[in-house]
Amino acid sequence: MATTTREQPPWKQPSATDPQAKLPPLKIYNSLTRTKTSFIPIKSKSREVSWYVCGPTVYDDAHLGHARNYVTTDIIRRVLRDYFHFKLKFVMNITDVDDKIILRGRQQHLLADFISENSDSRERAIEAVQEGLKDYIRKNLPLVDPDTPLAGVDEAISTRYGKVLQGKSLDSAAPGDREAKLKMHINTVTTASMALKDPTIVMQDFYAKTQDVLLPYLDSLHGHSINADDHSIFTQLTQKYEQRFMADLRALNCLDPDVVTRVTEYGPKIVRFVETIQKHGFAYNTSDGSVYFDVEAFEAANNRYPRLEPWSRNDKGRQEEGEGSLTQKTTEKKSNSDFALWKASRPGEPSWSSPWGKGRPGWHIECSAMASDQIGRHIDIHSGGIDLAFPHHDNEIAQSEAYWSDHSHHEQHQWINYFMHMGHLSIAGSKMSKSLKNFTSIREALSRGDWNSRSLRVVFLHGYWRDGIEITDSLVKESTSWEEKINNFFIKAIDILEQSTGSEAEESQSSLGSSLEKAKRDAYDALCDSFNTKLVMQVVSDLVTAFNTIDRPSLNAADVRSVAQWITYMVNMFGLNESAPADSTSIGWAGSSIPEAAKPYIYPLSRIRDELRRKARSSTGITAKDLPTVTLPPDAALDSSGKSYADIFSNFTASVRSLASTSSSTSDAQSQSQPQPQDISKAVLQLCDRLRDVDLWDQGIYLEDSTTPDASAVVRPVTRELLAARQEREQRELAKQKAKEEREKEATAKAERGKLSHLQMFRTNEFSAWDDMGLPLKDVEGKEVAKSRAKKLKKDWEKQKKLHEVWLASQGK
Repeated sequence: MATTTREQPPWKQPSATDPQAKLPPLKIYNSLTRTKTSFIPIKSKSREVSWYVCGPTVYDDAHLGHARNYVTTDIIRRVLRDYFHFKLKFVMNITDVDDKIILRGRQQHLLADFISENSDSRERAIEAVQEGLKDYIRKNLPLVDPDTPLAGVDEAISTRYGKVLQGKSLDSAAPGDREAKLKMHINTVTTASMALKDPTIVMQDFYAKTQDVLLPYLDSLHGHSINADDHSIFTQLTQKYEQRFMADLRALNCLDPDVVTRVTEYGPKIVRFVETIQKHGFAYNTSDGSVYFDVEAFEAANNRYPRLEPWSRNDKGRQEEGEGSLTQKTTEKKSNSDFALWKASRPGEPSWSSPWGKGRPGWHIECSAMASDQIGRHIDIHSGGIDLAFPHHDNEIAQSEAYWSDHSHHEQHQWINYFMHMGHLSIAGSKMSKSLKNFTSIREALSRGDWNSRSLRVVFLHGYWRDGIEITDSLVKESTSWEEKINNFFIKAIDILEQSTGSEAEESQSSLGSSLEKAKRDAYDALCDSFNTKLVMQVVSDLVTAFNTIDRPSLNAADVRSVAQWITYMVNMFGLNESAPADSTSIGWAGSSIPEAAKPYIYPLSRIRDELRRKARSSTGITAKDLPTVTLPPDAALDSSGKSYADIFSNFTASVRSLASTSSSTSDAQSQSQPQPQDISKAVLQLCDRLRDVDLWDQGIYLEDSTTPDASAVVRPVTRELLAARQEREQRELAKQKAKEEREKEATAKAERGKLSHLQMFRTNEFSAWDDMGLPLKDVEGKEVAKSRAKKLKKDWEKQKKLHEVWLASQGK
């Protein structure tokens, strides 16, 4: 029976295979019900979880929108594995055959041939691009006449698509993806037009700026003629971008899949999968050798379609997009809802043998065949981007349930128990997309330093996995503040533990222990609530706030260690600490601690410095007798990695000893004028400042002095924030110095101007008569100076009189 309502069909809650199995009260937002449902894995007794995720179509570099999907998936995978302690089998496919790959592969092949054949013919290249531009305009900007002269293209676009260029919609609807696509096409046309109008452009740049109009034109002419039996035309493209995709995921600190499947490796198995569906009566083949899924027959057997988005059943645009741009239109389809399981290959398309003739898999069938082969008739979790829900995932479910159908039962087979869809990443309200060309690639974003694996992951953790995210200034600020807060906590906690001399068994005198227990409970509840990482991030932040509100002397080292260990566990579990395992015994994350080789020298050195500064800053100051005689710490194992730190320790303590000996020598030689404590204190403080600002800073270590009297300095690594703060401070100092120099320069110039006596300043050939004060009476022609001019000359004379008097005073005259 055809689905006519907007309601989703019933979903069957899995039951535990072992009633004694201790499962967490985890609920997952399930796209099959659009509600949060209790998570019970098929193999609940052994806590095994099967998970299939739709991987990339590898024809271009992955972008930040892909990062949103795969990093978020990785976070949930880690939570299930390292927090809830499930045993996962994580399978991801690589789509290395589909319409986009076929088009891109043969277009790149045709372009390379075209460039080679026309390397000495600029005119032929220009002619081809001109024809390609007409075709592109005809197809993508239908409001513009494709025969518009090149000089008038920009004006025609501005006239016809002015609203779109102004950020508005062509009609009364709100601007969206349609307008984003139009802007992309407009940009393609204007870029190609500029290249065509530039007589000096070199051919390499010409092809780079015109290829988006030239590629489809060449394909329309010659795409059918390439030797598609040479699969290397396509695999050169897919292998390159698969390798780059996997490298990008590792750069984002995503775990490798347990199993990777590729469509090109599954040809025969996909054929057998389609044969089984057809044998069950849910598919039919057409005269050209294609095979279609029979939705009507499927529903007549008491099955429901579609399961995820029944309200999208008649969305022709999305149905066509799901079939691919190379799919042949046929009148042999029984229904518009039917979709291709197997596509007959046309000239210029790769193919595999099948009972229906040469062909290739439909897009949706690949996942059904690969997931079923790797996992079986029932799968715990299936996930992907929200844009795949219909038609891809709905068709995938229907195919698989048709394949696993058992006609002896009247209930529809439930292939997937939990379907999870990750939200989009948006830019200015539009989904980041390859087809819209509004994306920043992952490797570009990482190489430019816009993001690193931790900062991007923190942003995604601050959102709900199933909701869309738009990276705004406020979201970036929130995420950056959280990262800095946790980093500073680790730095302080590590310093407390490294500097601690008391027993950690001492009774706690703070509320930190109870704050930790509350944080653990709240985090557990949040993660059980469909992986609410946004709330967990707040819980961790609140715990750090509780830590920060307690005075350092009141902190118990055991409490600090417990809090630091739990927060370390959480950030490791979320994948925020590079490759560190969740159960690592180390405290902190990468960048929160100084090098291990430095610790035997720097922590003792910091304590010596703290004591020197306390005495030097005291009301009595420091005397030569107070200067300690210090040697290298006895427990410091000197090796090559610690030599630079040992040198700093030795040089500082030697300088202190030198100061003590110099003071003693002076005292012996001048017993009547013994050095004053304030002089020694000043010298000691200068040594301490140099140690902090130069010697250790150059080694990436900073001693953060407290504003609280007698408080110890915090030993910390030099961070990006500290570098930025110092740079800003240096720029302010530079600006102050520059302003001072300008003032001094102006004062010098003013003084120079003051050398000239006001009595002589106007005695030039510009005038012919003056009064006793040197003020002009007549100009060079003997005419009397006009009153208005005389008035102005008098003002200038008075200014110079003052300047000259100042200069005379400076000369002692």
